[in-house]
Amino acid sequence: MTVSLPRGTTPRPRHAPGGPVPRPAGTGPDGDGRGTRRRGYLAAASLRCALYLGPLSVAIAAAPALHEMAWPARAAGLVLGWSAAQALGGIGAEVAGRHGARAAARLVGGGFAAAAGLWCALVWAAPAHWLGPDRWLAGTVGVGGLACLATVTAALVTRAEAAVVRWSLPCWLLAALAVAGTVGGTWASRVPVGTVLPAAITVAAVRAYRPLIGRPAARRPPPGRAALRRGLGRLLIGAAQATCVVLVWRAGPPGAASPFALPLLAAVPVLEALVGWHVRQVEAGLDRAESRQDFARHVRAVTAVTVAGLLPPLFICIASVGLVGPNTAAAAMGPYGRVAGSASALMGTLQFVVGAISGVVVGVLYNGTALPMAGTIAVCCTAALVSFWAGTRRMDSTLVRQT
Repeated sequence: MTVSLPRGTTPRPRHAPGGPVPRPAGTGPDGDGRGTRRRGYLAAASLRCALYLGPLSVAIAAAPALHEMAWPARAAGLVLGWSAAQALGGIGAEVAGRHGARAAARLVGGGFAAAAGLWCALVWAAPAHWLGPDRWLAGTVGVGGLACLATVTAALVTRAEAAVVRWSLPCWLLAALAVAGTVGGTWASRVPVGTVLPAAITVAAVRAYRPLIGRPAARRPPPGRAALRRGLGRLLIGAAQATCVVLVWRAGPPGAASPFALPLLAAVPVLEALVGWHVRQVEAGLDRAESRQDFARHVRAVTAVTVAGLLPPLFICIASVGLVGPNTAAAAMGPYGRVAGSASALMGTLQFVVGAISGVVVGVLYNGTALPMAGTIAVCCTAALVSFWAGTRRMDSTLVRQT
């Protein structure tokens, strides 16, 4: 957590002027504590990555049930759960800092309970071809996925990551058994993974929400408007992230072992390590700085290193636009060979029009925060996903009529 200095004050010196600098236990020979901080942020990043393996292992173990669901239902569940986790994680961290872990766990649990109710309503009202052959299966799988994300979010806001990782080991074991059963292990294929999986999810969830078990819930004031606005911003960011993941998933080849998913999986530990290093360095500079100017110089240097670490993947992403864009346009115009020129003109016009409208919307709604930009990105991603879904349905129906 980044801590700002009060205006008009300087950091308190850590030792008497002219005296020796005391060296805390566990620091290096020069007393700067770099080894301890390095181990600290790497351990925290590794712990969070291990925590994120819980929902991933559940998805692997529940692969047969997921394959029976239609892809719109899976996409909707991912967007709903990811958005709820982002929003409730941010608000829950603030509540935990002010009112304790119990209040934060209650907030996160209540938010995910509302998300589960919304999911059940969507399953009840959605057409059958959006869900798959079994409506009850879609509802059960969606609630189970929300329970996994609720467990991870509660562990993060209550600082119980290590305990929840240990209690998530049954999910890891079931995922390993499911993988072993698919590659030919006869003994593993006899294990009823789908039957035992709900119990494993429940065990991890019980540990994550242990602060609420057997204790009366005290009344706490609701989050303020500022916290709710930040939560709304994180909700939009989560929706945009999940929508991008869905677009990458649907654009790739069919199959669970798509190579397009590997960069997404590798990005999680790298970003966790980079963010952890940045936060630790800023906190260390706040402790060592003798003035506001020293702290500002330290933050600028740390930010430069962080941006330098983000530049290589950003360069690859931007450079790939020149490779992906022309091929995507050619593939999109393929079914319209007779009117390819008109289709290309329409596509280019839509790109410029949407870009211009988005720029105007961000400028009009700008309020000094990232909320207008995040909201515009979320709306554009959602519109792209809806357009992709509608276009593929239309093309599928056309191919069926032609055959």
